[in-house]
Amino acid sequence: MRLLRALLPALLLAGCAAPALAPSPPQAAPASAPPAPASAPAPAGAARAGRLTLHPVGFDSLPGWNDDDFSAVWQAWRADCTAALPTLAAACAASRAVPAADTAAQRAFFVHWFQPWQADAPDGADSGLVTGYFEPVYPGALHRGGAYQVPVYGAPPDLVVRTMADGSVQRGRLVEAHGVATLQPYWSRAQIAADAQLRAALARHAVAWLRSPLDSLFLQVQGSGLLRLPDGSLLRLSYAGDNGQPYRSVGRWLLDHGKLRGTVTMQIIRAWGEMHPDELPRMLDANPRVVFFHATPLSGAVGGPSGALGVPLTAMRSVAVDRRMVALGTPLWLATTQGGKPLRRLVFAQDVGGAIRGALRADLFFGTGRAAGDAAGRMQAGGRWWLLLPRATELARAAAR
Repeated sequence: MRLLRALLPALLLAGCAAPALAPSPPQAAPASAPPAPASAPAPAGAARAGRLTLHPVGFDSLPGWNDDDFSAVWQAWRADCTAALPTLAAACAASRAVPAADTAAQRAFFVHWFQPWQADAPDGADSGLVTGYFEPVYPGALHRGGAYQVPVYGAPPDLVVRTMADGSVQRGRLVEAHGVATLQPYWSRAQIAADAQLRAALARHAVAWLRSPLDSLFLQVQGSGLLRLPDGSLLRLSYAGDNGQPYRSVGRWLLDHGKLRGTVTMQIIRAWGEMHPDELPRMLDANPRVVFFHATPLSGAVGGPSGALGVPLTAMRSVAVDRRMVALGTPLWLATTQGGKPLRRLVFAQDVGGAIRGALRADLFFGTGRAAGDAAGRMQAGGRWWLLLPRATELARAAAR
C-alpha cells in the first residue's frame, strides 16, 4: 500500500446482470505477436469479479476507443509488466514484439489480447466518481535549520503493519492490557502536536524538513512529492505508511465551523491558513491521520512516483483504485469529463489511496508540479469503467459457461 491519496476537491471537502452486448470482431494482431488465447471469442454472459458485476462488450462499445491517441499507453503498460503479474504474463510476453512507437499496433494488441467488461457497482450503478491527484514540488531541506522547521516523518520503528485476511492493511502500535497485546491506531496528529517528547522521538526519524505546515498538509494529502533542496537537487518523498487513524477533510472542517462557504479548493485552504495562523493548528488537528515517508535522492530525468503496484506512475494513464474492487495492474477504459469536455482513455490501475474507496471510484494521476496540481484540483466528475481482462482468464471462461 502506498499513497494516502485523494483528489483535491473530494479530499478537501470530504472524504442481476443486463444482457451482454455483441462483441466487435477482433482486429488483426501484430504479425509478430503470439497467437490469441484459445478462449478468444467473447464470453456470452455476465460474471462477478469481487464486488463488481461485469458484462462482456465489444471494443466498439467503448466510447472514444478509436479516438484515444495512445500517447504514453505503452509506457504505462510496460510498467505494468515489470510488476510480474501472473494474469498478465502471456500478454506481457507477447507485447515485447510490439514497437514502442507504433500506436496502431499497440491498439491492435489490446483488441487481440483483451476482452472489455462493463463494470457495474453492487447496487447496479454503472458510473462512479473520478477525481485527480498529482505530485507536488516544495522547497525543503535534509536537516532542520533556518526556515525549515516542519518535519517530514519517516516511519517510526514501533509502527506495526498487519495484512488482514481480506487483503486490507492495518497500521498502528501494539498496546498490552491484561497480558494481551492489541493493535491500536498510532498517535493522532493532535496527540503528536500536544506532546513535545513524542514529537522529539518522531523527529529523530525525520527524512526531511519543510518551511510550511500547509506544505506538509498537502504533501500528506497527495501521499508523495518532490522537495527541491537548497543546492537545487531533488528529493522524492514516497508513502511509507500512516498512523492508522481515519482521514478527515480539513476542507469539511472549515465549512462545518463556518470558516468558509461555497467551494473549497487547495488554493483556498492554503490562503485561509496563511491568513489565520492562530487557527491553523486547530484546522490541521481536525485530520487525525499522519502519513510517513521514504526519501530518495534523484539524479537525471525525473520520472513519476511509484504507486502501490510498485511501478512508476504515468501522467494521465495511471489511476488509483480500491483494490478490494479491482486488482492492481488491470487495464481500464475510463470515460469521464474534464472541464466539461469528454475525457476517454485507456488507463491502468497502478495505485491506491486512503480516500479512494468503493466501486467505480478512480483517482487519475495528473503528473508532477503546479500545472498538474491545478488540473487535478479541478477534476471531479462522474465516470464509467470497462475492465480489460486477458481473454483466457478464469473469469472469461466462467462467464462463457
